[in-house]
Amino acid sequence: MGRVPTRSSDVGSEIELRAARVEDAPAIAALARVSLPEAWSTLSFRSALERPTVLGQIVTRGESLVGFAIAGRADLEAEILSIAVDEGERGAGLGRRLLESLLSRLRAVGAQRVHLEVRGSNAAALALYESLGFRTSRRRERYYRDGEDALELGVSL
Repeated sequence: MGRVPTRSSDVGSEIELRAARVEDAPAIAALARVSLPEAWSTLSFRSALERPTVLGQIVTRGESLVGFAIAGRADLEAEILSIAVDEGERGAGLGRRLLESLLSRLRAVGAQRVHLEVRGSNAAALALYESLGFRTSRRRERYYRDGEDALELGVSL
């Protein structure tokens, strides 16, 4: 699973949704590098996935990782730490499936509220989060390295 995601080599392959494992960290980091301006390193993903308070979900198509979502929890609260879907796979509902699955797992371990930060300009992500019941709680000015504001969203489980 260390390949950089690519849809063309796996067209027609079934997708698989499963819990992320420590050994998925290199593929998660590879997808993050091409999808997220503030991508974590392989070591950061590995370290996060080693913690018992961190849950992750991945989506694969064939041998390629095409999406991931990672959350950390503390008692009744949880935070979506990082999420991405391969550009060639967007619009097919994989982000929704990832989030629904991750939210279900968080609920099962006792989380009652989940929050996240998202770029104010990321209309597709905002629409997805809002469709899942997330609501904006505040704006965090100049949150990202490039100076863009973040919106903090939350949902009760």
